[in-house]
Amino acid sequence: LQDVAKHGGDTSVGLKVLSEDQLKELHGILLGILDDILKVCNENGLKFILIGGSAIGALRSGGIIAWDDDIDIAMPRKDFETFTRIIREKFPQKYSILHPQDEKNYGRVIPKIRLHGTCYRTVLERDLPDCGIFIDIYTIENLPDGLFARYFQGIMTIFMGFALSCRRLYHGRHWFRQLMGGGSFYLKCAIGFCLSFAKYETWARWTDYWHSRCKNENSKYVSIPADCRHYFGEMNKRDLLCQYAPVTFEGRTCWVPENADAYLRPIYGDYMQIPPADKQERNCYLEYYPGS
Repeated sequence: LQDVAKHGGDTSVGLKVLSEDQLKELHGILLGILDDILKVCNENGLKFILIGGSAIGALRSGGIIAWDDDIDIAMPRKDFETFTRIIREKFPQKYSILHPQDEKNYGRVIPKIRLHGTCYRTVLERDLPDCGIFIDIYTIENLPDGLFARYFQGIMTIFMGFALSCRRLYHGRHWFRQLMGGGSFYLKCAIGFCLSFAKYETWARWTDYWHSRCKNENSKYVSIPADCRHYFGEMNKRDLLCQYAPVTFEGRTCWVPENADAYLRPIYGDYMQIPPADKQERNCYLEYYPGS
């Protein structure tokens, strides 16, 4: 479903691309959210790392990639649960957190912190009542030390993620048909229909359960199973993702993996080279409102 969020401009279903001025405005709002995340984490001994394009931007230019419309961070699951509790207790009027285990998670397994009074509705969020401007908070999950247990969890995680994707596609089939179509669309819709005995929010909770099933905080391996390469593709030794190095990000001190090159290069190749304009992917949106 991620692929349907990227297009070249306006489409028949109302997709648009942010202008340069809107992007700069959005970046300022995202940095304000990041400042609050930093404050909460620093005051409570919580850890996070920049990942994906945010890590690349920090290392390549010291900030947000010019065409990016988001900031992506990752937290150890234990820290994320504490962070969620603090935000909900201390900032209920300013932020909401979309948590995969909430009853109303709208079929999402990537947690988000959202700023009230704003809106950034993307293709994948057309049905969310709360579409405030957000930062994704991926969870770094412990993996079992035993080979069989680790691979069984991985297989279950991939199965549940695929099932959730099919169930969500079937739920929004009338809308997604306009963007996708084709044999794979109808096949996934058929699978989603067979899985419709449970709500898609339930499938999201089941998927998140398998993501977070291992509670061993000293396990040899960890993963970010909700990220684009899923459980096995994101599996790394704990030392790689859970040892941190400070980095400047738009004048702020954030963190990346201590051996950031070993994390980024297998995914992005020569990430220090700026891609040509036709390779600079921009996400599309349905509705944008930066607040008053």
